[in-house]
Amino acid sequence: MIKKTYKIPMHSRKNILILLSALIYLSYFLGFFFNENSIGSGGYQGDISWILENFKIFQNNSLKDAINHKDFFGNRTPLLYLINVILNPFVNNYEYYRYSIFIFSLIGPIIFYLCLEKKFKNIQKEILFFISSIILLSPYYRTTAYWGMEINYAIITMLISCYYLIIINFNNPISDIKKIILLIFFSSITIYFDQKFIFLPILIYGKIIFFTQNIKVKLITTITYFILSIPYLYLIIIWEGVVPTRTQVHNPNTITNLNRLGNLYFYHLGYASTIIGFYLFPLLFFKEKNIFQLISDFVSKKSTYFILLIPVIYIIYMFNFIDYKFYTVDEYWVGLGVVHKLSLFLFENLKFQEIFTYLMFFLSWIVIFLFIEIKLRDLLVLLFFFFLSLFNWPLMQEHFDLVITLSALLLFKTKLKITYNNSVFIFLYSVVFLVIANIYYIKIL
Repeated sequence: MIKKTYKIPMHSRKNILILLSALIYLSYFLGFFFNENSIGSGGYQGDISWILENFKIFQNNSLKDAINHKDFFGNRTPLLYLINVILNPFVNNYEYYRYSIFIFSLIGPIIFYLCLEKKFKNIQKEILFFISSIILLSPYYRTTAYWGMEINYAIITMLISCYYLIIINFNNPISDIKKIILLIFFSSITIYFDQKFIFLPILIYGKIIFFTQNIKVKLITTITYFILSIPYLYLIIIWEGVVPTRTQVHNPNTITNLNRLGNLYFYHLGYASTIIGFYLFPLLFFKEKNIFQLISDFVSKKSTYFILLIPVIYIIYMFNFIDYKFYTVDEYWVGLGVVHKLSLFLFENLKFQEIFTYLMFFLSWIVIFLFIEIKLRDLLVLLFFFFLSLFNWPLMQEHFDLVITLSALLLFKTKLKITYNNSVFIFLYSVVFLVIANIYYIKIL
């Protein structure tokens, strides 16, 4: 006797997706109402305290004096402060300012939906809308929206850049020259909102230079990118680094100028792999091949042994040359991502924490390569984030949140399929992460 499996009817699936999407938006509004702080740096005493001081600096001083002001603090350029001081009428009232950024952040999932609709043309709109709304389950995106912090500006301009990147006809770029200029503009602005997004204009510039034949388009691209980079080059010169002078002084461990290049944090590479792997894992179920085929293909390739040798050598290096207790207990009080926090939750014994962490380094490396299947462009994007981890201290999960997921869905060459089942899976994955993040920070704050 053949056992029949029950399959949810198509109309019921649509209704379920609409309901779940509505619940995501409802949770977003409820989170604001209840002052959710799911990353720890929100709240009235969080990062917003120095952000509001920056607003006052740019309101009360000339642009030149504000940029050079001894109290100007932060890891980003003055652009978001200028935009808010000039365009946001609520900048002098913090509660109203919170409302404005909360509403502004709703642009993110809308643009994400437009990107998905253009890239995955044959997928039902209800599924794409559902996937796009999952942005609002990110603890980092939510907390930034609720407390008026800095992260969401770059996410939104990245999404706008992705939209133009998807719709432009690069086989006949001269016909889309206006769209190309907008693409260059928004990808450049993204860096001004968050320097780690520099991979985006580099990726776009490479695509235009190497994959279009039109000399005029290449020349326009090069000149426009150079012109848009001049203000930031000026900031680097006067700050003698990539962030304001006060930030360099108060964050001496972060490598923000050439004098600190000798302090690269090689032990961050493993933690970077766990954070990247954390965001790529649910997307393994979006691959055209199922998970068993992916593993079978991975194991059967001769290159697999070389790929696996890399994390093995790295873990041996960590065991022999890195004092785990010194870096994770004595010197680190925050950061290192979800796997580090999970190790603290699971084990009291430091040696067990270390073994678990290194095991996750290895497994995360496998997840990464199962996903990208050694697609060169995808590998280069991820290598950028590994490279970035060498400079940042402390290494925070927020450095990777959403940008890895968005890149995988919108920028990577890896072929993906979006279905009802895998969209519900990533929804549940995101909900669990959000709930755990809230519980964790409620307990420690």
